[in-house]
Amino acid sequence: MPRRIRQKKPFLHSLADNFRSRLASTDQKLRRKILAYAFGIIGVFFLYSLMSGTYSIPRIIRLEMERRALVDANNNLRAEVIDAARIRRLLVSDDSYIEYIARTRYRMVRPDETIYRYRGR
Repeated sequence: MPRRIRQKKPFLHSLADNFRSRLASTDQKLRRKILAYAFGIIGVFFLYSLMSGTYSIPRIIRLEMERRALVDANNNLRAEVIDAARIRRLLVSDDSYIEYIARTRYRMVRPDETIYRYRGR
């Protein structure tokens, strides 16, 4: 017959047994109080995890604001590209637009043309 080896009990085993027996013999009020404290501690840890860490609410809000800013910047850049393409198309094909740019931006005139300027303009 094999020899039985007696296993050592864990260090806190007697304390846990004592707690369980005391809890079983106590009244309902104490058990409810212990349960309320346990749920309170779990709730505190849950709120802490919501307010800090990788998946916290402030981080999610900050990332959403960054995403909106990037989407707005992307829309502005897309509008600039569309405007630049339109201006390029006008510069390649429209002679009246080139004349308008030369007259307004570079103050060019045709030969034998007189320009009248008014004060305040």
